[in-house]
Amino acid sequence: MKTLAHSFFALFCVFANSLFGQAVGETNSSELSPFEKAELRRLLDLDFLDLSRTPVRGVLGYEQEHWKNPASVHVIRPEDISLNGHVLTVDSFRNVAGMYTTRGVGYDDFVTMRNFSGSATEKFLTMVDGREVLQLMGGTINWTTEDVPLSILDRVEIIRGPGASIWGTNAVSGVVNIVTKHSAQTQGDSVRLIIEDDGTFLGEYVHGGQISDDSFYRVWVRDQEYSEGKLISGMDARDDGYARKAGFRFDKELGSDMDFTFAGGFATRRVDHAMDLSSRLLYPTDPNYALFPNPFLPADGMGGLLPIASNDEFPFIPISVATALSLPGVPPQSKYSTWPAANGLIQPIGIPRIDHYEKMPQDGSHLRAKISGITENELEWSVAGYAEIYDTTLGHIGHSWERREYDLDFRANKPIGDFNHLAFGASYRHMSFDVNEVVTSPWAFPTVDTSIFASTFDLNKSLRTDIPILEYGGSPTKFERIAGFIQHSTDLSDQVVFSFGAKFEDSDLSGSSIQPGVRISYSLDDENIFWGAYSRANRQASLVEQYTEVSYARIWSPADKNATNPLGKEWINTSFSGSSDHDDEKMDAFELGWRTRPSDKLLLELSLYHYSTKDAVFSGPPVYTTSDVKTTGGELTFDYRASNSWHLQGGYSYSKGKKDGVKQDDFPDSMANLSSHYKIRDNLTFIQSLYYTGDRIIPSAYNPIPIDDYLRLDLGFVWQTKDNWEIGFFGRDLLDPDHPENMYNDLDVEPGRVERTFLLSITKKF
Repeated sequence: MKTLAHSFFALFCVFANSLFGQAVGETNSSELSPFEKAELRRLLDLDFLDLSRTPVRGVLGYEQEHWKNPASVHVIRPEDISLNGHVLTVDSFRNVAGMYTTRGVGYDDFVTMRNFSGSATEKFLTMVDGREVLQLMGGTINWTTEDVPLSILDRVEIIRGPGASIWGTNAVSGVVNIVTKHSAQTQGDSVRLIIEDDGTFLGEYVHGGQISDDSFYRVWVRDQEYSEGKLISGMDARDDGYARKAGFRFDKELGSDMDFTFAGGFATRRVDHAMDLSSRLLYPTDPNYALFPNPFLPADGMGGLLPIASNDEFPFIPISVATALSLPGVPPQSKYSTWPAANGLIQPIGIPRIDHYEKMPQDGSHLRAKISGITENELEWSVAGYAEIYDTTLGHIGHSWERREYDLDFRANKPIGDFNHLAFGASYRHMSFDVNEVVTSPWAFPTVDTSIFASTFDLNKSLRTDIPILEYGGSPTKFERIAGFIQHSTDLSDQVVFSFGAKFEDSDLSGSSIQPGVRISYSLDDENIFWGAYSRANRQASLVEQYTEVSYARIWSPADKNATNPLGKEWINTSFSGSSDHDDEKMDAFELGWRTRPSDKLLLELSLYHYSTKDAVFSGPPVYTTSDVKTTGGELTFDYRASNSWHLQGGYSYSKGKKDGVKQDDFPDSMANLSSHYKIRDNLTFIQSLYYTGDRIIPSAYNPIPIDDYLRLDLGFVWQTKDNWEIGFFGRDLLDPDHPENMYNDLDVEPGRVERTFLLSITKKF
């Protein structure tokens, strides 16, 4: 597959080069530059309301043309999602160079940007209409909960590279900004249905209406049903369930220069998840293996560690667990749930796989209100307030929390004379948590708690049945954050624009920080723009990484009980804890870019970057560790409209990362995407999408899993009728019947199968 990847990239480069050469010869003497022609062509395709209300937002704190932004910006529009056969917005990220989008089980999606940790934590900032949606407990984003119906989506702006000087903490490897349409743009009714051959279903309905000449509203509902898939071992994933959402928006013009928006939504998800206990019951493979400290033995050649006899027998399973789970008939474990022998610990072959399924419900709701306007002296401003409640339960590990959050945000920007533009703002956040943990039934058997060892050891007091997998305990539950930013942009000449600014934050979680950023762009001519940037960005460690103790495994002590070994034949609970001393991850980011449009039909972009990160947090036994990480890479993308009937887009990214000087293998070095839209007739389009992903290893405290490189091919047809019907039929993952992609680090023990599927989509606008 590596040879195939190299061939894919070579063909891509040759093809792009030939297009570039052809396009250069097509220059004309029009007063409009190729960038301006392409933007004009796009705007002419919009109806009046879209044209009047479509901003092109930059990265400098104010609106500007997309092609002028001094950053790697990719804009996804609704048609990019529907024409490529994507179900959710997150699926469309596969078409963005530098973004690594993967699937775990049926309802889990993971996104990583620019090789900054291939773990489940998202190290970029995601916003939906200005509302930050990162879940602070685990540092993740629930993409299903935050997704919106396609007919209300205006665009998704993806800024690759740090944007902390504007957006603040967690805008480390990039910013994803999801923007919905003004309710005046969604008048009438629309229905979208998606049916997959495995039984997965999505249906959404949107209704918009007008109250008065200056007041509009919409309401919407969505239902998504998940079918059950398989884990890579062949066992049932038990990932069936549903996600249901509803929302509304009201927009009113308060005057010629002032608008008011009030919106909200509710989401609920009901799915199951499994805890595989057998993969967490371990046995030493070497009698001299340094297993765990024994405070009752003096230091010796083994470092004061408990000696292990080589002839001890491993118990089949704790009787209480065997009785509770009715072990007969449970399939044997697979190779994917066995610790590598190199760790000195194994999960012996004789132990059956013990899957414990629990509910994993999640409910979330939010409200937002925003007033925005522009003054006579051209000061654009907005004041927004947000309120959220999220209730999440991870039943398979007995961990749950409710989060309440209130945010107030002010932003403004103003041109100063003919050559300067100032953007500034301030925000306040209050967040509180109610955290609970219980011990799930398979985990509730007598275990020695080494955390309460004392000089006088009492085995009866140390044997516990109430040790949860995740224990938050009495850690802090209330947090506040105050922040402000200022960004100044100036035209040094007709060709050079220089921008500098900083975000100032004071947080209960991470203290005070200043995150500066500098950008400069140079317009060589009407066809070429170069830019360079430096940013200092911070990523805030999650609450799990800071405060939670993780009991990741239990190890059998095979030695006989005696005076110097009070443990005897017992299970030993092993855990590692987060640390409130973890500072923010601090990244120094450097970027160079070149964007060229030799004609209005072709756009090419090249970006190169280098990140140097201090105190990056990585999980895994025996502790949460901090490391220095360096990441270097680049991305090449193109957008080519070969004719009125044929549109090609593609990208290639290469990156490599080192953690404490050692090469990282948790992120694919090479990724590529290529999509072709060819109109067979005016209303019938043939779609081809090709995705290549290099190999990697899923990091895990339990069971690192190698993922081979894979090539994905999607084919489809979309038929658009004159009476507002759109019908699409797609085949996805056509080259392989199935392949694995990802899983939750340290909670799952094997990923699900991403299987070949066939999809029918039907959209109707009334």
